[in-house]
Amino acid sequence: MKSLKTPKIWLIILALLHTGPGVILPYIEMGGGTENLSIILIFLCFTVYLLWVAFMTKGQNQARLSVILCSPVLVFFIIGAVMKLEMMGMPVAPFPEAIFPFTVWSLPILTGLLNWNA
Repeated sequence: MKSLKTPKIWLIILALLHTGPGVILPYIEMGGGTENLSIILIFLCFTVYLLWVAFMTKGQNQARLSVILCSPVLVFFIIGAVMKLEMMGMPVAPFPEAIFPFTVWSLPILTGLLNWNA
């Protein structure tokens, strides 16, 4: 139970969940063309950042980086839901489907804040 209170586990889970729908599925669905390749590569870069924070940092640095890295994405989802923004022709955060990304991106932030001075 103690491991659930650290940002590392949530960063790893988030990176795995981010890689599937953000990188692999769009690449398969779009046929690997250059039309949307930039968005797919941005998702891949963000996955690398998440894994880097999870495996290459620890303690206070990991907690603070998880907050700093995940907070803007959570704000993006909130703004996307309020303004009904679209990405690649699909809504960014349609309700009630947006509850899952809100939760997944909030957990590293919450555990990072709890361990901010650890």
